[in-house]
Amino acid sequence: MGRHFSDSDSEFDGSRSDSSGLSDSGHGADDRRQSPGAPAQGTVGPGGPSRLRAGQTPSGRQAAQPGSGRAAAGGRGEQSTSRGNRATRKAGSGDGFGFEHREARSGRRGVWLWSAAALLVIIAIVGGIAIWKSGVVGGCGDRTPVNIAADPSIRDAVADATSKMSSDSCYDYTVTAVAGADVPGLLTSGDKTPDLWVPDSSQQARRVTTQVRRELNTVSPSIAATPTVVAGTRVGRLSNWVEVMKLDGLRAGNPIDTSTGDAPIVGALAEVDAGKLTNDDLVDAMTVLAVQQNNARLANDNEGTRLNLANTSSTPVVTTEQQLTLFTRTHPGSKLTSSIPADGTVMLDYPLVNTAPSSRSETATAAGKELADTLTSGDGASSITDAGFRKPGDTKGLTVLALKDPSQVDKALRQWQVLGVPIRTLVVEDTSGSMAEKDGDETRAQLTIGASLMGLKLFPNNTEIGGWAFGVNKGGPGQDWKELSPIRRLDATSASGGTHRDELAAAVRAGLAPSELGGGTGLYDTTLAAFKKVQDSYDPSYSNSVIILTDGQNEDPNSITLRQLLSQLKRLEDPARPVLVLTIGISEDADTESLEQIARATGGTSYVAKTANDIQTVFVDAIRARVEAAGR
Repeated sequence: MGRHFSDSDSEFDGSRSDSSGLSDSGHGADDRRQSPGAPAQGTVGPGGPSRLRAGQTPSGRQAAQPGSGRAAAGGRGEQSTSRGNRATRKAGSGDGFGFEHREARSGRRGVWLWSAAALLVIIAIVGGIAIWKSGVVGGCGDRTPVNIAADPSIRDAVADATSKMSSDSCYDYTVTAVAGADVPGLLTSGDKTPDLWVPDSSQQARRVTTQVRRELNTVSPSIAATPTVVAGTRVGRLSNWVEVMKLDGLRAGNPIDTSTGDAPIVGALAEVDAGKLTNDDLVDAMTVLAVQQNNARLANDNEGTRLNLANTSSTPVVTTEQQLTLFTRTHPGSKLTSSIPADGTVMLDYPLVNTAPSSRSETATAAGKELADTLTSGDGASSITDAGFRKPGDTKGLTVLALKDPSQVDKALRQWQVLGVPIRTLVVEDTSGSMAEKDGDETRAQLTIGASLMGLKLFPNNTEIGGWAFGVNKGGPGQDWKELSPIRRLDATSASGGTHRDELAAAVRAGLAPSELGGGTGLYDTTLAAFKKVQDSYDPSYSNSVIILTDGQNEDPNSITLRQLLSQLKRLEDPARPVLVLTIGISEDADTESLEQIARATGGTSYVAKTANDIQTVFVDAIRARVEAAGR
């Protein structure tokens, strides 16, 4: 028995425009219906009476189903059947659509074919919807995992933004907090390399990619921003970043690993560019900061621990506006305030960088662009601002310092690395009779003791220092020097139960006591012996040096000559074991010319200290001299 087609059947017979792109034939509903028992329709070839199965061409291939409602190329007339018309047509007659009308006995097969066709259309449409939803066609198929390494300060904000992204996104983002110090290792880890990286600044991005010899591939120049500030409970007005670096007890991140750490250096470099500071100002300030950092590095040194320290003490810290905002938000009652130098601040711009292997680079770029769009608009942008960041480019109320040449930072950080190496030195102090002469109300020896004690306070705990006194035959016949204290770490425990720093301070007082002063100056033999001592006990993990303080000239008639000394120093010079000799002439009576030649022979530096204050600066200069030796 034939099937009766309802109005819904017409949706699939090619006569109505729908989502599948089928157009309306212009026939009314009644024209599209067949009465029960109506003759089945088949196809006929273009020129012959031979009968073919429904939907088959003379070649045997399946014919396309009519979908346009237009008459076939050779059929001019259109036939319609009124509702209820059960008359049959003669076998072999055409209907104008390429179908042949058969006898009613074949109707069951025809109806079956129409039902099958309708079913296939339904399946195609339903399947198409499923495919569209899955993304196989016109979508993205299975969602692609994308790994992001983000600076700890912005990790949570980025992760929150990705959670707000549309479910239509083709990417599943995983955001991991990675400290700057760990990024170079990740970028050279092969398959473990992240697809995207969010460093805290463009400076860090450029420095790290250069370090691992990769091209910097920036997807977005900035997804967030925040200025660098100085925070503390007693932070006042500041003029420049050199002043910041010299703040007593200042804490900051490692300049090699973090942009809050190198911000003072970047700021000072920009001030040098602008002619407001000199390069010597910068190096001096870096030296002071290096000493303080080495002396009191926190066990778990990060933004949070430094802010906690500042909140519970008078210690100032270099941080960001964003980090301070979060801290005060979570620490009600905090008395921390912030200050920015009058010259301006350094902005952290948080770029988005493609770090994926080449096989995933295009995918990472596409995922990165989608992420950047999210982070800079709508709910994604609110994740950034809610975390205390500014929007990219927001410098409201700020003077921003910028470098003419960003590569200047690399040079400064090489200097910092030299400064960051701990010091190992032998301090050799003159105890000749002239040291008893007065300079104002104090003797030269007393001024030297005061300067030495203050210098000891400046040196970090990991510094290794020993002390000698020298004159003529000070250590016995034929030996112009005497050991006051061996070379040891300043924080090492002494025999008396105190520290080596305490022991050394007591040794200096005793060695330069009035009763110990007298005789001539045995400069040349002592210098050579001190050089050999440090070189023979050379420690490659330290910067090894000799510091000589004297107010006179060589007075030992039995010693080697200046020429012989310089020749010996040159002969003993070993690039694998470099030892610098730094000389300090106390007062204008010192043989400055000879002292300069001695220092120059080893790559060291010579100074003249006319007052006690001058002597104090020398101890900082002694550290600074390593930068000079490393080249600038």
